[in-house]
Amino acid sequence: MIKQQKLLSVFALAMLALLFMASSLNAQGGMVKHIYTIDYPMGEKADYLEWIKEVASALQAPDELLSIASYDNYFNASPHRYIEFVFANATDAVEYFENPEINKIVGETVNHGINIDVHVLKGRSDYNEKDIQRRSIKYVFMLDYGLRGKTDYLNWVKSIVDVLQKPDEIRRITSYDNYYNASPNRFIEFEFDSMEDAVKYFEIPEIKEIVEKSINMSVNHKITVLRLRGDYYKN
Repeated sequence: MIKQQKLLSVFALAMLALLFMASSLNAQGGMVKHIYTIDYPMGEKADYLEWIKEVASALQAPDELLSIASYDNYFNASPHRYIEFVFANATDAVEYFENPEINKIVGETVNHGINIDVHVLKGRSDYNEKDIQRRSIKYVFMLDYGLRGKTDYLNWVKSIVDVLQKPDEIRRITSYDNYYNASPNRFIEFEFDSMEDAVKYFEIPEIKEIVEKSINMSVNHKITVLRLRGDYYKN
């Protein structure tokens, strides 16, 4: 019990720090996404999901929230669960998480999940969204630009956007910068209708070449493969 109380205090302090930073940076324009990654305690996934059923309506109710969605790790690796909260701007995000009911639910997360982490992202406009609907499979590529490498990387991205978006298998590509310029610096999400489509896409020679060059132009790479869940309807 004491350990859980300490974890709760640490988590609450971390959330307050994030909210304070969002306010102080005055970055009110542009889409903002909060990502929570969580592991299910061993043998307690069903219990966690039962709790989510109890709080899902409350999490979706505030007007500040544009959408919310949850994913399971496709390969059951850590992190097991991935939750996205999307807002029109940082001000709405701060108001949402300062809502007493939301704050209480967030604080209770440590009593239901473990290895909790939070990423705050700001949307970029590198890709033209041909589809705004969430899809069943999502590949999330995370990377750091490397020392003095951001400008060169983003200039290169401009040259390969059309190639990445052309194949029929890909439904949506979105990119984000870390709101606080922390690591990972950049998130790129590739969405597909099925794992079969995803495999076909990443086997296309031109796509493989781009992925390999991205790895060579950046550092600290990580890939997470996700499967969309149906816990929320506001997505």
